[in-house]
Amino acid sequence: MEEAMGEAKISEHIPNTVDTRFPTASGSKIFTAVAILKLIEKGELSLDDSVTACLPNFFPYMDDSVTILHLLTHTSGFCDYFDEEENDTDVSYASVWENIPMYAMKSPNDFLRLLQNKKMEFQPGYRFKYNNGGFVILSMIVEKVSGMDFPLFIQKYIFDTCRMNNSGYFSMDNLPSDTAIGYTDNGKGGLKANIYSVPIIGGGDGGAYTTAGDMYLFWNALLNGDILAPEIVQAMCTPQIKTGEDSNAYGYGVWLDTCNESVIKIHVMGGDPGVSFRSAYYPNDKTVYTVLCNRDAGSYMAFKVAEDMMPTMQAKNINI
Repeated sequence: MEEAMGEAKISEHIPNTVDTRFPTASGSKIFTAVAILKLIEKGELSLDDSVTACLPNFFPYMDDSVTILHLLTHTSGFCDYFDEEENDTDVSYASVWENIPMYAMKSPNDFLRLLQNKKMEFQPGYRFKYNNGGFVILSMIVEKVSGMDFPLFIQKYIFDTCRMNNSGYFSMDNLPSDTAIGYTDNGKGGLKANIYSVPIIGGGDGGAYTTAGDMYLFWNALLNGDILAPEIVQAMCTPQIKTGEDSNAYGYGVWLDTCNESVIKIHVMGGDPGVSFRSAYYPNDKTVYTVLCNRDAGSYMAFKVAEDMMPTMQAKNINI
C-alpha cells in the first residue's frame, strides 16, 4: 500500500505523489555503509584497516588506532563537525552553514575544513556516540579506494543494482522533476525553503533523495543478498554496539531493535531542517514501512501509528 499527501512545492501548489522524490538526511548513511562493505567484499578494504593509513595526512589529530569498524559503528571517539548530543538537530544544523557557504559543499573532501583539525574525544571503541563526520570520512575512503566519485559509486552498486530509478544525490540548484522541496520554520510562524540550511548536495553522512517505492526495492534487495553477500548482510544487521537503551543497538550503518536477543527491526532515520525520514525492515514478516516528509518533523507519529498496527499490517509506504 502507498499513500501521499501534502505539497511538494508550496508556492506552485504541486502535490506530493507516491513517486515524489524526498531527501532523507541521515537516513542515507545506510548507503555509505553498504558502499564500504562492498569494497570489503571486493577485497579492497577490511574492517580493521586504520583510517589514517587509508587517508594519510588527512587528520593529524586522529588516533592511528581508529578503524573503519569504529566509523561504521559510531565508536571512533573522533570529534564530529556537528555534535547531535549537544545540538537540536532540526534547528542548529542550519547554523553550520552561516560561515561556510552550503553551495561550496559538493564533495566529501569539501568537508575537510570542518573535520581536518578535530581531535579525539574518547578512546576508540570506548562507547557509542553518533557521528556524522565519521560517515563523511567513510565516503572519502570510498572515493580514495574505488577511484570513483562517491555518488557515482552509490549509483552503480546500489541504485542501479536495485533498480531504484527515482533515487540519487541531486544538487539542490538542479533538482529533477517530481522532487519535494524541504520546508523549515522561518521563525515567524511560517515556512521557508531549506535551500540555505543543508549542503547543496548530499554525501556520506546523508542527503540522498529517494521514494517510498525505491526504499522497498532497496530493503528487499539488501536482505535477499542481491547487493552484498548474505554473510556480510548478516554481520551488518547484527548488533555491534549498544546505543544506550536496553533494546536498541547499532550494526553497520543501521539501527537495530532487539527482543530476547533477536533483531525485530532494522531501520534508518534522518532529520534536517525541512526533512523528516524513517524507513524500516521487519525480519519476522518481511514487512517494509517508509515515511518521507518535507517538513522539520512528521515521520515519527506516522511511523508510531503504523507500528501500533504492525501485527495486521502489510508492506506499506507513505509520503507526507
